[in-house]
Parts: sequence; structure tokens; C-alpha cells
Amino acid sequence: DAQLDVWGLAAALGGALSMAFGTVLTRKWSTDIRPLVLTSWQLTAGGLLLVPIALLAEPALPALDRANLSGFAYLGVTTALTYLLWFRGIARIEPEAVSALGFLSPLTAIALGWLVLGQSLSLTQIMGAMLVVSSIIMSQREARRRRTN
Repeated sequence: DAQLDVWGLAAALGGALSMAFGTVLTRKWSTDIRPLVLTSWQLTAGGLLLVPIALLAEPALPALDRANLSGFAYLGVTTALTYLLWFRGIARIEPEAVSALGFLSPLTAIALGWLVLGQSLSLTQIMGAMLVVSSIIMSQREARRRRTN
């Protein structure tokens, strides 16, 4: 019984646009900046942009215990490592390949939901996943063809 949510669609569009601009601009601006420095500044800027929204839209945090702090530390370290690897990869591979990687994230979430949580997929969802995979394959073939010509 799920329905489309205007705020959710706006957030998804904003995230997609942000990712697209970030991918292109990171490659342009990161020539003389170390990936760790670039990652640190991007995460800091992103966090600062989210603070006002979080203060307005989210309830106050409960008291933090050892498990909460461990969870925050784990998320912080793994996020920093992930972004470090991401920006290092962006600096080394072509933009066409980078842009296709973003489409693999929801497919990975679908696959994990199916494998780990036993979630089911409708025929429409399976066809959508196949369409995404097909588009990735076609875009990579086209990019490869243009590079060889």
C-alpha cells in the first residue's frame, strides 16, 4: 500500500543531483588535493548543511550510552573509509564508469533484502532491476566504444 511521497521524491532528486554534481566537480577539483582532505571537507560541509534540517525536523536525541557511542564511532569510521575509497576511485576512473556505480547501490540493497531478510520482489521490481542493469551495461559499452574510436 505504499504511495509516492512528494518530500521523498524531492529528497531523492536532490540526492541524485548532488551526487551527479559531486562526481563531476570532484574529478575537476581534486587534481591537487589528497583524497583524505577532500573527503574530510565534503563530509564536514554535508554535515553542516544537514544540522539546521535535523534541528527542525528531528526529535531530540536520547541520552547516549556506550552502545550508541560505539555505533556512532563505527558509522563514522566506516563512512570516512567508504568516502575515502570513493573519491580515490573518482580521481582514477572515467566519469561514465563512476556515474554507473551509483545505480548499483539500490540494486545491492534489493539483493541484500532478498537474501538476508527474505523479502520478496514483484515482477515489476524485477523488471526495473533488469532495466537498471541493462542500462549500466549499455552505457559502459558505449563509453568503451567512444574511447576506442
